[in-house]
Amino acid sequence: MRAAPLLAPLILAVLPLASQAQEADAPLTAEGFEAIVQGRTFDTHNFSGRYGVETFLPGRRAIWRDAGQCLEGRWRAEGELICFDYEGDPQPYCWTYHDRGGWLMAWLDGDRGTDPIMLYPAAEVVTCDGFFGA
Repeated sequence: MRAAPLLAPLILAVLPLASQAQEADAPLTAEGFEAIVQGRTFDTHNFSGRYGVETFLPGRRAIWRDAGQCLEGRWRAEGELICFDYEGDPQPYCWTYHDRGGWLMAWLDGDRGTDPIMLYPAAEVVTCDGFFGA
């Protein structure tokens, strides 16, 4: 029973570390995201493997391409989320992006209870020219 008073200092010592870890993994700001992705292409993976590729153009424009579709759109900040609005798709797709030093990890709607996606730099540039789908 006397151990409980000894736990209080330990808990107080650990709380700042937990806070620092959370701050260190804060989502990228729109400016931080733009600095990493603008002018680059990224392969998008989930735990099953690569499922798409996206090129990020100046003016916060993006081109997404997978086996079934090629979509042109724009991205914007919405709080901590980076949201994509694609032509012909009424639903925005919003993510929190986290810099992993050479690649990005993202969670849909910032929900860490879901499986993340991983974005790895790619050499190709995506266009929708000549795209016919699967």
